[in-house]
Amino acid sequence: MADNETQTSEAPIHVESEWADLKECVYGSPDTWVLPVFLDDVKLRAQGEFGKFWTANQGRDVKEVAPELFAEFSGQIQGAIDLLEKLGIRVHVAGPISPDNRKFPRGQDHGVSTAWMRDPFVTIGNNVIELAPRSLFHRRQRFAIREILASTMERGARYFAQPDSGADDYRDGKGWGYLEGGDVFVLGKQILVGHSGGCSNPEGARWLQHALGPDYQVDVVPIDPMFPHLDCVMMTPREGVVFTALEALPAGLPAFMKDWDVVDVPKTLAKAHMGCNNFVLNDRLVVVPSEEPLDVIAKALEERNFEVIRIPYRVPCMVGGSFRCAHQPLIRQ
Repeated sequence: MADNETQTSEAPIHVESEWADLKECVYGSPDTWVLPVFLDDVKLRAQGEFGKFWTANQGRDVKEVAPELFAEFSGQIQGAIDLLEKLGIRVHVAGPISPDNRKFPRGQDHGVSTAWMRDPFVTIGNNVIELAPRSLFHRRQRFAIREILASTMERGARYFAQPDSGADDYRDGKGWGYLEGGDVFVLGKQILVGHSGGCSNPEGARWLQHALGPDYQVDVVPIDPMFPHLDCVMMTPREGVVFTALEALPAGLPAFMKDWDVVDVPKTLAKAHMGCNNFVLNDRLVVVPSEEPLDVIAKALEERNFEVIRIPYRVPCMVGGSFRCAHQPLIRQ
């Protein structure tokens, strides 16, 4: 049974890097999936055949309109949770969102997407930061994990929130920073923030630099607008190794990665099958969905002496969010 209680161990909250040992995380819920209302923030995600289904059923509970699809979706998320717990990783599962909070921030129910919990907060060092997402359906996700996040204060975390982005779809200018966890990479003291034009923005990165202080360096990485987040086009399974869709990085890789071992992931594989969005458990072990198109990713990892675990994750990937999108770490060290 996943841990949904506010009682916590005494282990201090700390995330060192993308590849440090994952010991505790928040994971998405297998219980609820209500398709978000089709607004501009959804268009980055609702593409292909599933995009047609999403467009036709916006605002509807998938459990009711497509019970077989929901059963596969739920089983695959629960399977990932079970795997983590079997490996000794502590898992906190996102809870429900109240009917009133489902209407945050402007009185309209934008759906429930708590199966993907990467975006509403980030853990950097001992900083647990509620973020200000641009996407309206991400803005309410914090309410599914508020008690979990608040409990980190008793474990040495600096728990605080980015200034809220309000009810507008988007505002430009100073003070209107947007950050979504899928754009934020923690590489020791080096922090990357992706910028596709549709999610996180440079003003959000500026605020994050201010919040973290001079001990950290925050840099913006431009990405192709067809992708919502940096983790759709980049994976860093070990220091010195990066899997990335180079074609989706108009300014190229950050300068400090120039001597890294770069595995170029085809842009089509990154988009259609979430080829870069795998589950790095530590610098030796990575979980990759068992679907055949991702065999090439698993092979490239094994060639670099990673152990690879394969489990089904077809439906979450089809929607546009694989293993990294599903979780946010609380302890990686």
